[in-house]
Amino acid sequence: MKKFSVIALALMLFSLVLSPSFSSPKASLLTAELDPKVERLLANPLSNEEVELIITYKDMPVLSDIKLLKLLGFEVNPFSELPIVAVKGKIGLVNELLLTASNILSIYANDDLHYFLRDSRALIGAEAVWNDLGFTGKGVTVAVIDSGIDATHPDLQYGEKVVQNVKFVAGDLFGNQPLYLENQLNTDTTSGHGTHVAGTIAGSGTSSNGLYKGIAPDAKLVGLGVGEAINILWSLEAFDYAIKNQEKYGIDIISNSWGSTGEYSPDHPINVASKKAHDAGMTVVFAAGNEGPEDNTLNPYSAAPWVISVAAGTKDKQLADFSSRGVAGDEFLHPDITAPGVDIVATRSSTGLVMNLLGTVTDVSYIEATHLPFYTTSSGTSMAAPHISGVAALMKEANPSLSPDQALDLMIQTADPMPGYQLHEAGSGYVNAYEAVQAALIQ
Repeated sequence: MKKFSVIALALMLFSLVLSPSFSSPKASLLTAELDPKVERLLANPLSNEEVELIITYKDMPVLSDIKLLKLLGFEVNPFSELPIVAVKGKIGLVNELLLTASNILSIYANDDLHYFLRDSRALIGAEAVWNDLGFTGKGVTVAVIDSGIDATHPDLQYGEKVVQNVKFVAGDLFGNQPLYLENQLNTDTTSGHGTHVAGTIAGSGTSSNGLYKGIAPDAKLVGLGVGEAINILWSLEAFDYAIKNQEKYGIDIISNSWGSTGEYSPDHPINVASKKAHDAGMTVVFAAGNEGPEDNTLNPYSAAPWVISVAAGTKDKQLADFSSRGVAGDEFLHPDITAPGVDIVATRSSTGLVMNLLGTVTDVSYIEATHLPFYTTSSGTSMAAPHISGVAALMKEANPSLSPDQALDLMIQTADPMPGYQLHEAGSGYVNAYEAVQAALIQ
């Protein structure tokens, strides 16, 4: 009891001297949004396990905020471009924090996330954009937050196609080692997921004489490899890097074929990060998820109105059974658009054991033997989302001043109707790249 009193007194003095933003405990408890997992841990008086948490502030945290976290006993890792601080420490410290700081928006646990695995260019009109309108993604850069990119692949060559390739999870988030390594030839060392996604967006088709080009074959790529075991903190590091280096690499679009399940909240740190990227002028694309066909299964990071949520369609323009659905009549819980996501052929990572094994059976019937070393097939909203990232790149080349909101609106307005499906299932319809690019031209 004596120890607690000393700490409480120190915190009171600290708040008075260092931070005018601190206010009453009641205000803090009423305004901070807590992840249900954090609430459960706090509700157990016997639980004092060590946890990794993401604290999102209402504004960019200042030095006094960081000092308070350290004084409480947290290990701390602030982000440079996001109003977010990663912390590690005993769960009980959260109560002490909430009794002191009033400028916290939300506190979430660092949960694991999932990649959404499950002849499409002509189907959506991309080849007509190249041939009739002359746009191929030239001058546009897409950042790919994923398992990584194998930039030794002839279609994705480092320095030519992939202008930067970053390997995150290189160090401890709360240690002294570098958090990431830049200028890596191959960051997709176990999965292959990110290499497939990158090829769908902007693969050059070199290994197949152009047969398996991506949607925007002249766009550039920035690989942000967060590894096969993606979690919230590492994905936030990737967003932070993209925002910080937006001007350096000319990043226009951020493609995300991963996510989670659960309730949508605009104050979730991933949604705060995607809003920050959107407000900086980058179009953010998210896969809708693979939890269908039941309703209310949408990836909550794709529900934010400032991102493009992508459902997966079949090649006969039906909705894939596995594609996640939203909630009928809900303002946010619905995909925005549908794109091809079944049996998509794209670049094979030389070290992507997971994807390469998954595609073994389908590859034989879809891909000529001479191309098998370089390409593989996969299905999922993970494969649909990069189609939309590629279409966004074509639109951006056609109209460099196009805003993220305009890109979304024009895709929705020009989508092909999908009779039999509602908004919360398939969004506004099947993407029509040709009509979307034409609309961007006259915007």
